[in-house]
This record gives sequence, C-alpha cells and structure tokens, in this order.
Amino acid sequence: MNPERNWFSSICSRNELERVLNVQNAQDYILRMRAETIADNMRLYRLFLHERRRYETMGWEWALEKYFTAHNYIDVLHHLDKEKEALCRQVAFGSIITNDPNGLIFDTPYGICSTFSIALKYFSQFSCLALFSLANKVPMEVRVQAMRISIRIMLQREALDFEMDPRGIIPKDIQKVITPIYSQQITFIAAHEYSHYINGDLTKGATIKQAVLKAHFDDETDYKMLNTYNISQKKEFAADIGAMTYPKWDEDWYARIYYATMIWFASLAIYEAAENTMFPPNGRQTHPGAKARYQNLLNLAPKPVDFDKELYCKQIPELVSWWEKFIIKDVSENFEMYEMYGSLYLAAPNTEWRGRELIDRVDY
Repeated sequence: MNPERNWFSSICSRNELERVLNVQNAQDYILRMRAETIADNMRLYRLFLHERRRYETMGWEWALEKYFTAHNYIDVLHHLDKEKEALCRQVAFGSIITNDPNGLIFDTPYGICSTFSIALKYFSQFSCLALFSLANKVPMEVRVQAMRISIRIMLQREALDFEMDPRGIIPKDIQKVITPIYSQQITFIAAHEYSHYINGDLTKGATIKQAVLKAHFDDETDYKMLNTYNISQKKEFAADIGAMTYPKWDEDWYARIYYATMIWFASLAIYEAAENTMFPPNGRQTHPGAKARYQNLLNLAPKPVDFDKELYCKQIPELVSWWEKFIIKDVSENFEMYEMYGSLYLAAPNTEWRGRELIDRVDY
C-alpha cells in the first residue's frame, strides 16, 4: 500500500485523501501542503488524530479543511473594487500549519496560492499579552515569559502543539481583548499578499525560489521550494500601503485594522532585535525592517478617524524601544533558552497562570 495513503488517510476524509494523492488544482495543492506538514510532525499528527476522534465521537463529519479558516481573505475580496476582486479571485488561499510563521503568495504548477501559518496566531497572542499591561492584570514575569514564547515561535523553536499544551492559562477577559487583534492582523496580511498580486509582483521574471516549508534544525535542509515574489524592499512597502488602501473598509473597521497592523509591526520589531542579536545580519536583507514598515505606514497610509498621535508616534515606539533593550540583554544572558527546541511556559506549574503541569502522553 502507498505509505502516503496510510499516513494521510488518518487525518483526511475519504474525499480529501483522493485530492491530496491526486492534486488537480491550487486548492488541492494547499490541502496537500497541510497534510504534508502534519504528517511530518508527530506532535501535530497526534493533535489531528485527537481532533478527528473528537469530531467522530460527537457524530460530526470529519474533514481536515474544517480545521483551517480563510475568512480574512474573503473579507478582503468583498471590499475590493470589482476589477481588483476579479483579479484576486484567481488566487487560491487558506491557512496552513507550519513552523514557519509567515504569510506567502507563490506560484505552483496549478496556479497562484496564498497561505499564512497558524503559528502567527500564537505569535500574536503571546506578543500582545506581553505588550499590553491590561490595567496591570498581567504580572511582569508573565509578560516576560509571553514575549520569550512569541520570539521563540518566530525563531521556529516552539513546538506547534499549542492546542494540546497551551503553555498557560490566559483569563477570558484578557483573551477577549487580544483575540480580535490577531484576526485583524491576518486581514492585513491577506490584503498584503493580494497587493503583491495586484501590483504585478508575480509576473514572469519577477519571482525567486523560496522554501515555504523550513527545516527545524541546522542539520536539516529546507524543502518545498516554490516560486514566490521578488521580495525587494520597495515592493514590500508598496504592498503594505496597498493592503491599507485597496480594500474599502468603513471608518470603524479601518481604524481597528490600522491599530492591529501597527501592533503587528511593533511585535515584529522586538522579535527582530532578538534575531539580530542571535544571528547578526550579513548582507542584503530581503524584507525591510519592521520599524521601517511601521514608519512607512505612519507616513503614507491614510490615518484613521480616531488617529491618536501620542499613541502611534510616541507610546508604541517607546514601548518597542524598552522591550528591544530588555530582549537584547535577555538573549545575551539566556541564549540557550531561545535556542532549544520544545516548549516554554507562562509560569511554574500549579500557579494561576499555568494550572497543573500537563504530562506528555498522559494528559495529551
């Protein structure tokens, strides 16, 4: 029997299995990417086996695609003018689960695809928990751990088993504050990828080879090389502005997306401080820095109706600066904590922010 059929049949429905084994179109290609990344990671494989059993125990019909959402792309499409919407409907889209926390648009033998990694959900959650004091409801030691976790996610050092081992307990009232920010950030990312397509960044001769699925460790190699956009800095700046201007949002929703996007780049700037400390850049960078992209939006993107100059021009940059200094020192003193592969937690076991310690292969 085909070994792939054995692996994929446990996590795919019968119809999905045939699509994965016999890819016919770009949406099948994305489904295949999902199945491959899950089958390649035993913790993720266990998670999806558990999810399938849970669905079937409840009497629900299982399908792998039900786990993955794409409403952010649909929201953007519905707010583009007719010409841009018609163009972007040529792009297959969806979320995938991979250790590379990124949004991409790329060419395949079956058509253009755009994906984002669910790992971004956890980067957003933990970075927001660290950045927001939330009326002093989050202890500083928890905020520090949250920032460390968020950076480790971007460094591809956190295991992707958050649904089984959530790293701690975030109170519901705090979760309600930070969850919508992630959704709005993904809306920006979806609009950013569409902007690349609208701007012609995937035209013939303008693409490069890039690994959409990354290695976990130094002795492994990247795989699944795909044609993706030529990530020159000017094109990134232009796609950021396009993401804010091509969709026509109402004033309130635009203000929310603007705020979430600026928090996104603030979080990335702190991560970049850690990354540059661990791996000093050598040569030309593919993307402009997060702070430059923040400033680009501040200068060129339309201001929301409730634009708070004090917040965007002073408070957020000062907060980023404080965290950058802290993280640079922390990485220097605790390098192994950022380098090891595994799981970091918000607090010690049997505490308010952690709960009891979950034991692998006993509790999940």
